[in-house]
Amino acid sequence: MTRRAVPSRGFTLIELMIVIAIGAAVAAAAAPAIASLSGANARGAAGELAGAARYLFDTAALRHETCRMALDLDKRAWWAECTDARKEGRRHQPVVGKDGVAEDDDALAERFPEEGNADRRRFLARARFAEFQDRQVRRRELPGRAAFSGVRTPREREPQAKGMAYVYFYPQGQADPAQIPVADGDSVYTVVLQPLTGRARVVSGRPEAPR
Repeated sequence: MTRRAVPSRGFTLIELMIVIAIGAAVAAAAAPAIASLSGANARGAAGELAGAARYLFDTAALRHETCRMALDLDKRAWWAECTDARKEGRRHQPVVGKDGVAEDDDALAERFPEEGNADRRRFLARARFAEFQDRQVRRRELPGRAAFSGVRTPREREPQAKGMAYVYFYPQGQADPAQIPVADGDSVYTVVLQPLTGRARVVSGRPEAPR
């Protein structure tokens, strides 16, 4: 006696859609972990920061303004700011402290101990910065789990891990010698800014502190 073959049953359209949806959800959940393992988020963010630094270096020289990159280390965000003290009529005015008394060079040296240039100290004391509205340097947040990790600027003796950090670009064609590490898990990529050329390069890891 022969048995009749039982016809095989395939997936229905609804079952197939459920399988695809589950696969997509698993892939979306795994994406941040994969990016952290590969360092893609940190590498991409460092590349954007390097491009923005070069752009601000050129912008400061062309516009004859001082610009700066503002880094919010706590909120993992960054943006650009510029000012023009000449337009605001403050270039030759004395620097006045909180008590209303004009500050001399010694007082400004105490306020900006890491800034060796007296003219820059006076400028920093007067300057009023506003966000620079340009799509090339628009406000951004670091992607995924990437975060700033020990930013070095000339105004701080130790690497900054919290608060606000600023990297300045001057109209004379100079910039702060800065290092901006971006970390994502064990992956770290650092933006190294050269002060005289404005060249910003991305290196893997944490380079030695500038001397």
